[in-house]
Amino acid sequence: MPKIITLTANMLAETTYYISDLKIGVTSRASEESFQTGGKGINVTKMLQRLGAASTAICFPGGPFGPRCEDWLKQNRITYQAFTEGCVARSGSVLRPAKKVETSILGVDSIVSLEAILSSVAFLDAQEKEFVLAICGVIPNWRESTWQPLRELIERRPENLSLAVDTYGPGLNWLAKQNPDVIKINRQELETLFEADVSSKSTEDLIDLAFERHQGDLWIVTDGDGPVWYKHLGNQPASIAQKEVKVTSATGCGDVFFATILNCLYNKTEYRIEESVKLAAEYASRNAASPGIADFDL
Repeated sequence: MPKIITLTANMLAETTYYISDLKIGVTSRASEESFQTGGKGINVTKMLQRLGAASTAICFPGGPFGPRCEDWLKQNRITYQAFTEGCVARSGSVLRPAKKVETSILGVDSIVSLEAILSSVAFLDAQEKEFVLAICGVIPNWRESTWQPLRELIERRPENLSLAVDTYGPGLNWLAKQNPDVIKINRQELETLFEADVSSKSTEDLIDLAFERHQGDLWIVTDGDGPVWYKHLGNQPASIAQKEVKVTSATGCGDVFFATILNCLYNKTEYRIEESVKLAAEYASRNAASPGIADFDL
C-alpha cells in the first residue's frame, strides 16, 4: 500500500468561538472556544489515518501561528512534515451561534517561501517507495516562479509518484493537464476549465468534455448536496445521489470525501469505483452532520 502524502499550501490556524447569537455591530462574547490546524491536506491526512492508511501531511507552519499549529498536529497524532523557513501560516475564525449556521472568517493567504518549497520537493524526491502526492486546496501565487520546483517535479513525474488533485484557482487548469490518476473538484471549479460560459450545460456533459480536453484516469465532480458525478477511463459518466442530512458544519466534507476515495483506490483495491464513490459520499454526509472534521463515527 503506497503512502499518501498530502500537500497543503494554505494551512490555517483556526479558532472557533461558540456564542449564543450573532448580530452585526454588537459585541458577542464566547462561552467556549477551541483551536485546530486547518487546511485541506491536513484534513485529508487526518481522515486517512482514521481509515488506517499511511499518510503524511506536507505543510508550511511558519510565522506567529506556526508553533501552535504544530502543537495541535502533534497532540492529535497527525503525521506531518513541516517546512517553515520564510513561511507564514494564515489565521481564521469560525463563529458558531447556538441556533444559526456558522460563519467562517479567513485571513490573508499563507506565505510559502522558495526555500521551503525547495526543501519539500527534496523530501518528495527522496521517497524510495511508491507514494501518492495529493495536491489539496488552493496554492496561493501558483503562477509565480516560487512554485516552479514543484511544477518541474510534477512534469517529470518520477515512476514511484502517483498524482491526485483536489484543488481550485489558478493551479487547477495546469494540474488537470498533467494526467492525474484522480481529480476531484466541485461543479463551480469544473466550469472554470472552460473559456466559454457553460453554466447551462449538465454536469454529465461537462465531465465528458473535461475528460476529452484534459487528461486523467478518474474524474469526480461534487455539487453540494446534489448528485456526485464520476467518469472512469473507458466508461460513461455515472452518478449517485447523496443522502439528505441535517447539516451541522459543511467544513471538511470535501476533504473527507477525497480521503475516502484515495483510501479505496490505493488501499482497498477490491472496491469498485461505484462502491468507492458511494462510501465517500456516505462519510461526507456523516461529517456534515458532525461539528468537527473527520471526527464522526465510522
